[in-house]
Amino acid sequence: MIAVAWALFAVLIGCGLVMRFGRGLTALEPRWAAALLVFGSGAAAGIGLTSILFFLCRMAAPGIPRLGMFLEITIFGWLVFEISRQRKTSTPDATAKALFVPWLMGAAFLAFAIVTAGMTVAWDANPQGNWDAWAIWNLRARFLVEGNLPQRAWSALLTETHPEYPLLISGAVARCWAYAGSLTEAAPIATSYLFFLSLLAMVTGGVAVYRGRTLGLLAGLALLGAPTVMHEAGFAQYADVPLACYMMGATMLILLDRPLLAGLFAGLAMWTKDDGTQFVAIFLVAIAVLRRERFAQVAMGAIPGVVVALIFKIALSPRTSMYLMGGPKAMLQRVVDGRFWQISGAFAHEIGALGFGWYHPILPLLALAIGLSFERERRRDWLFAATIPCAMLAGYFSVFLISPFPLKWHLESSLNRLLVQLWPCFVLATFVGLSRLERTVIQAPAAPVKARKKSRTS
Repeated sequence: MIAVAWALFAVLIGCGLVMRFGRGLTALEPRWAAALLVFGSGAAAGIGLTSILFFLCRMAAPGIPRLGMFLEITIFGWLVFEISRQRKTSTPDATAKALFVPWLMGAAFLAFAIVTAGMTVAWDANPQGNWDAWAIWNLRARFLVEGNLPQRAWSALLTETHPEYPLLISGAVARCWAYAGSLTEAAPIATSYLFFLSLLAMVTGGVAVYRGRTLGLLAGLALLGAPTVMHEAGFAQYADVPLACYMMGATMLILLDRPLLAGLFAGLAMWTKDDGTQFVAIFLVAIAVLRRERFAQVAMGAIPGVVVALIFKIALSPRTSMYLMGGPKAMLQRVVDGRFWQISGAFAHEIGALGFGWYHPILPLLALAIGLSFERERRRDWLFAATIPCAMLAGYFSVFLISPFPLKWHLESSLNRLLVQLWPCFVLATFVGLSRLERTVIQAPAAPVKARKKSRTS
């Protein structure tokens, strides 16, 4: 339980940073959605930043594994002092209140309880997660926390467990173990669950703040209704859900005009997994094209994660460039040797496999898109939110084209997890462009009533 307490302390630090530098996120309406947004963004930011701090402290003073703990306590005390000095402000709630919002809240709580209950069963049966969880992330976390040689976590001898992978998840787990003084299985479980909570809170709260209460709750239900995503969050304990959290969070925060926080999330995505490097590039290009006035602030916010990831990749980790094996000629040969249709078929199969039985998580999105349609005024936002996951999907397709690994194995072992990374971004893109349900349900019936009154007077 002590390890879990330190995981929650990272969340507290992150929430404090968001409240201090989030430019009024706590004052957004509705307040419950603002609270979810602060918690979600704070949890992801806190876990990521404390992971960076722990890693840097282990590099600077390997003989003092708890050095970061004292720095965190100091930072937390400063945040409490700074937040207490801020004056509380309130703004009127101008959002229309739909009568069915309480019913949607009840449905969301019920779905959340069912999903969490399923996760607890998975934790009891498989507390260390799937292969990659304990053979890559948790193994490297043990190396980070034990002894005075943290560099064993990226030793070239770990050829089968990707020593070149970034260390956000391993650092977060190792931090909890080091501060608690025990290698309890609760630390990786708590880290995985907190990222799931962060993702759900940001989707629900962010859409509710940006597009209205009803759409926010429906977005949360849509995310909870994705079986593959829930399986990865609770059972596998891989880095794909944390990466999805940072990618979706960066997109949501830039839509809410919080560029520094959006950049921070993009940088932390790069410190989470190699796929995050592709996301940072695509995200910055999208900002430069569609949000040019925010580019400098986004780039500034991305500095912590990007710099630490680059230092790790360039100066510390073994340089592995398997995808460049054989040079340009071999890469071109792999592209033109008939892989396109095999990869396309695998993409179609895995997209279909996101569902369960007759149900597929895309069905509710299609129903809402048909029933509500999209607002023309939101085309720019929808284009921005949809471009990022589509570009990521195209990038993943290109990686498979040049992959030097056996293609069938590579697709079967990774494609479903890549889709898990992107699904929350697609959910966000859908709800960003939908017409507000409050306007559709409350205002639409007014027209016939007025028409009847006019006909009577005439």
